[in-house]
Amino acid sequence: DRFDYAFREYIRRWAFKHPTPWDFFRSMDNASGESLAWFWKGWFVENYKLDQTILSVKYDKDDAANGAIVTIGNQDQLAMPVYISYETKSGAKGSLKLPVEVWNNTKTWKVKLPTTEELKKVEIDADKVFPDVNFGNNVWQGN
Repeated sequence: DRFDYAFREYIRRWAFKHPTPWDFFRSMDNASGESLAWFWKGWFVENYKLDQTILSVKYDKDDAANGAIVTIGNQDQLAMPVYISYETKSGAKGSLKLPVEVWNNTKTWKVKLPTTEELKKVEIDADKVFPDVNFGNNVWQGN
C-alpha cells in the first residue's frame, strides 16, 4: 500500500516533466516516509549481490527450553530484510521478519527464536522472495 501511494505521488509530482533517477529516488523516499537509500544504492547505484546465510543455531544455555539463538550473516554487500522460518521436532512452525537495519553496522546478527522445543529446521527466505546468490547456505537442519 505504501509503495502504491508513493508511486502514485511520484507520477503526480513529475507528470509531463523530465525526472532523473535521483528525482524518482527522492520522491519515493519522501512519499513513503522512510529513507530507502540502502535499496537504491544496492540495486541501482552499485551492483551488489545478496548472500544471507545461517552461520549457527545454538540453544540458549544449551537447553532448548530456553530458546534457540540463530546467528545469521550477510556474506556480500547487498542489504535486505531477513525472513526466518523455523520448524520444531514436534512440527510446530514459526517465522520472524527482521528489518534491513540489522545490517547497518555489522555483517552478523544474532536473533533468539521464541520456541521452547528442539528445532528440526531453520531457514532464511524459505519462499525465495529475495535474489540470494546461494540458497544452499540458507538452511540449517537439526539432528
